[in-house]
Amino acid sequence: MGGTLFRVMPVGAHGEAAAGDQPHPGRLGRHRVAPLACPHRDVRLLRRGAGMALAAGLWRVCPVCYQCCCGNLSFPERHMLEVRDLILVRAIAEHGSLARAARVLAVGQPALTRSLAGLEARLRGPLFERSRRGVVPTDLCRVLLGEAGEILDRLERLDRHLAAVRGPQVQTVPIGAGGYSAESIAVTAAARMLGLYPNTRLRLATLNWTEVPRAVREREVVIGIADLSDLGEAPDLQVEQLNPMPGVFLVRPGHPLAAPGAPLDLARIMAAPFVFLGRVPRRVQEPLVLAREQARQAGRLHPAFPALMLESPTAALSAAQESDAVAGTAVVLAEAAVAAGKVVVLPWREPWMEVRLGILRLRNHQPSEAEAAFLDLLRTADAEAALRGRRFLTAHGFDAVA
Repeated sequence: MGGTLFRVMPVGAHGEAAAGDQPHPGRLGRHRVAPLACPHRDVRLLRRGAGMALAAGLWRVCPVCYQCCCGNLSFPERHMLEVRDLILVRAIAEHGSLARAARVLAVGQPALTRSLAGLEARLRGPLFERSRRGVVPTDLCRVLLGEAGEILDRLERLDRHLAAVRGPQVQTVPIGAGGYSAESIAVTAAARMLGLYPNTRLRLATLNWTEVPRAVREREVVIGIADLSDLGEAPDLQVEQLNPMPGVFLVRPGHPLAAPGAPLDLARIMAAPFVFLGRVPRRVQEPLVLAREQARQAGRLHPAFPALMLESPTAALSAAQESDAVAGTAVVLAEAAVAAGKVVVLPWREPWMEVRLGILRLRNHQPSEAEAAFLDLLRTADAEAALRGRRFLTAHGFDAVA
């Protein structure tokens, strides 16, 4: 892979090129000659023939460090940084890992490593300290990041203003949601958005709820919706709580657990085949594990738990209709199937049976008009789902959530 060819002429006192002048390996106008050779020759960024290029007045320049292969020419420092350099440094600093930053920027890690090495060579200092746990910004990097954030934010605003001047164009809004929210309030808000913003393409991805914060941090999505139970401290995220989404246990009509007068507790429910999500919050997992142990001691226990693992709550509901399995799902997803007589609600419920949803966004991200509109529609859908949930619980003899 060859370097780029430049014709570089000596510059006079007033900035004009001297007619007939030829490049000189020791001095060229105001450009000084670096005393050391380009460190990137070993990656074959420069080809042979440097002497011939010098004789012809052509300088082959390394695109990594901008030094000439045949005279070590260093260009003025005003050309040291580009926008892509700022994006690269910010991505590495935010994710603390070259591998994760490369994945977010959609480049190979070797290419990202080479770009970082070239930038550090131009800045004449390391930007990150490497360790087994990742990378940590140096003082030089923190100075750079202090200015880079404002520059990149202003460029994003400029892009939006230019798009507004150009006229209507299709904008993609990537959204990531856990199963319960994706199949209820998120898809409701997205459907209502279609007619209001025809120039907006919504990309709604159903994720494992534990992956939603990572997707937001790595800018795979601009809006995340997930259970907040195990989120912990998240100073880099803007978190907005939504209404709790109550849940119930459901079985097919005629299931032994739904027989009138049949004794029912959590241990008996957990003894049956169970259809559930792959991962659940700890506050939900703990009582389920305890009930499984009680069922084991009583000698009535289905050996596999869960018997069927899914990431789709509606698919879990379908599995319960076709088997003796018990499905735990949100009321807002179950009400239609219950009303149609496809499943019945087991008359047992505890307050911990709810999905504690919230909206996740990067703290410093300014939402576009389309993103703000989706958030408003999502809040409306959430309020409607909460009202329907309270009515459903009351109708089935449970205490309604506040």
